[in-house]
Amino acid sequence: MEAQVYREIQQIEQDHWWYVARRAIIFDVVLRRARAVNRPRILDIGCGTGFNVAYLRRLGFTRVVGLDVAPEALAFCRSRQLTSLVQGDATRAPFRDDVFDIVLALDLIEHVQDDVTAIRGLARLLVPGGILLIFTPAFQFLWGHQDDVSQHFRRYTSGELRSKIEDAGLRVEKLTYANTFLMPLVWAGRLVHRLRGRQAAAATTENNMHPKWSNGLLKSIFTAEKPLLRVVNLPFGVSLLTVASKPR
Repeated sequence: MEAQVYREIQQIEQDHWWYVARRAIIFDVVLRRARAVNRPRILDIGCGTGFNVAYLRRLGFTRVVGLDVAPEALAFCRSRQLTSLVQGDATRAPFRDDVFDIVLALDLIEHVQDDVTAIRGLARLLVPGGILLIFTPAFQFLWGHQDDVSQHFRRYTSGELRSKIEDAGLRVEKLTYANTFLMPLVWAGRLVHRLRGRQAAAATTENNMHPKWSNGLLKSIFTAEKPLLRVVNLPFGVSLLTVASKPR
């Protein structure tokens, strides 16, 4: 991604509805799994500005590593006084086999041209019984300006993602769409954007393409999915959430 995109993310991710709700849903899963392991080793691959690494550290998890291919991203991580940072490629992560209890790939694999090799590489890093958590954009028909500026290669269906995860030797424990309640609004917004032919500057994202007063409302709607996702898999949505484990 462009350095300006990282800068914008760092400025808004504390309070922006999408980041806040995504964290609530993802870490509802992560924390329940992490607390079942004594001093879990956690890798946030594609750690971006380091917000999630810092968040886990504040919760008391001391063995957390952040990896990103972009030096700009790691510079933002260091501005948070973070250590245990590694620059590297997701398809060739510079770690030995069977080392991490939890690997987080949050909005990562859509950035990787060879996602099959990347997922196999992530599986290699897990200890037997460890989990890989993937959060990624869903449905190619939802492609929008955000995908362009974020330099995505694709969006996924559940069947495609399941196939690639299982081909890597992992067992899918949960695979569900997320951001379901807001999907009609997101789809309509992207259709309008296409029809109007609006061409934003390359460094401009969709993050501020909503009225400021709506931030709290959108956050509440998205976060309302959290208790549902504990017990059911949603049939459609803007994103996909997957938990996969490495056989013991």
